Amino acid sequence: MAEQTRPPGRPRSVYDGARVEELNEPLLPRWFVLLMVGAVPVALGVAVWAFIVFGPEEVPVAERRPPPDPTGQLTTDVGQYNVGESVAVPLPLADCQLFRGIRAAGSEADRARIELALATLCEQRLPEDVARRVQLLASMQGEIRFAQFQATGIDSTLDRFEDTPRILLNARFAREDTDPLWIAPLVVHDTTYLELSAGTVEAALEARQNEADTCRALFTQTRPSRACQDAYELLDFISPARALEDAGFTAG
Repeated sequence: MAEQTRPPGRPRSVYDGARVEELNEPLLPRWFVLLMVGAVPVALGVAVWAFIVFGPEEVPVAERRPPPDPTGQLTTDVGQYNVGESVAVPLPLADCQLFRGIRAAGSEADRARIELALATLCEQRLPEDVARRVQLLASMQGEIRFAQFQATGIDSTLDRFEDTPRILLNARFAREDTDPLWIAPLVVHDTTYLELSAGTVEAALEARQNEADTCRALFTQTRPSRACQDAYELLDFISPARALEDAGFTAG
């Protein structure tokens, strides 16, 4: 290749004497190209290692059901939420007089999932206080519907909506790859707060205990939900009350 000459009077460039391509654009030195090629797998390896070592921190089990939102309208703070615009309608529940009056919103498939969960719950021999609270929801013509939560990991919350309470279920429970019966323990958990004060350790413990008992009764042959497993884990602590206090619940 002919030696590149510099026109008289032109300042010396850092690329003078460097290899050029056919349009006289300078080429990167071979050592630099090889260095960059070798650095790519190293960078990828570091990124994978950082993801594994410094991945998202696991939320402690007691914090997966936080205390009420600042306004006190929601028994579990889910952040912002969207409930859609469909009107809630009474569920047939022909074989369950105890829970007649509960309404559900959403598509026909959504309502069918909620109805199946309630009908199965109605077949269980529920403790007196649990049955009374679900009946209270029915007598108040309360509703159950799916919602999108800003805090996507939270399973459900009771919304003290005007004079009609409504249980809001995380929209993931509307998916066909989830068991409709996973809804039933959530209803038991949230209706606890129709009589007890949300935000207290005592109420939270009773709600979790009722939820866990319902899970054990329903899922003897099938896989329980993550919410059930969370309830089991929390109640298995040496001091679940202390864990709830650390999560922001107040001692009564």
